[in-house]
Amino acid sequence: MSFSSKSKNELTRIRTEGKCCNRAVLSGIIRVSGALEFGGYNAMNLRIVTENPAVARLVFILLKKTYKLHTELIMKENKVLNKHHSYEMFIERANDLLTDLGILNYNGESYSLNDRVPKEIVKKNCCKKAYLRGIYLGGGSLSAPEKSYHLELITHNEVFAKELINFINDNYDLGTKVAVRKKNYIVYVKESERIVDFLNIIGAHQTLLEYENIRILKQMRNNVNRVVNCETANLTKTADAAYEHIQAIETIETIVGLDYLDDKLREMAEIRVENPEATLKELGEMMTPPIGKSGVNHRLKKIIELADQISKRKG
Repeated sequence: MSFSSKSKNELTRIRTEGKCCNRAVLSGIIRVSGALEFGGYNAMNLRIVTENPAVARLVFILLKKTYKLHTELIMKENKVLNKHHSYEMFIERANDLLTDLGILNYNGESYSLNDRVPKEIVKKNCCKKAYLRGIYLGGGSLSAPEKSYHLELITHNEVFAKELINFINDNYDLGTKVAVRKKNYIVYVKESERIVDFLNIIGAHQTLLEYENIRILKQMRNNVNRVVNCETANLTKTADAAYEHIQAIETIETIVGLDYLDDKLREMAEIRVENPEATLKELGEMMTPPIGKSGVNHRLKKIIELADQISKRKG
């Protein structure tokens, strides 16, 4: 089961007694997964479609509990690309419902679509969270943290997408942004810490814990890999440097002999040849008296320069 399905199944089990929060959840779900259809003069029908059966059951329950609406839940087989079944509810003349949920505006004569986040629905903090929970249930998705950190809320309305971004960032500072994909406007969060904050806000605590566990393990593996890569790079660098040093020392010994070097350089050359795997620090500790890494590096560079000069003179 995907992370999206897990989180949504968990969220649908949250039960709130307050009508205000039930309205907020319904408003969020219908805002992103509902479709309005004309049903005659000044009449709007509502069609709600979801691929998640748990979300469909929640909408069915909330409509019945909050508005005493008994709707028929129809399961349809989706044959396109072997997708899952979809679940559909249809409500005729849903004007009063949509107006109460802040999706339609009514001016006394006609109805119009409200492209804003409904202020009357999200007055309380609990309702703000419930509304976001509804938006996620209706049009959200969450990538598995093993692959990437990405949470998105899909909307079909540019104005509402911008409203939703402002609503989330003003209330919770999650740094949400918007992207256009085909005809949809995707409000998304990419940073793992902010995704965790979002899951906490909407009440997906079990999913949050599992997400965090995977995220921490992934981070630990990445840290281990970085350390291993760094150590490997250092070992390779040390080996390459040692090879260059020994080649230079052998050149000097073959052409003029190590007695050509002064006492300090000869001691350095002999210790290097005897300890090809040693680091500069370790070589410095073997000297008499011991010297630091910079001193070792200076002497070995001098040996390489002398070897180069001797080779050129011989050539």
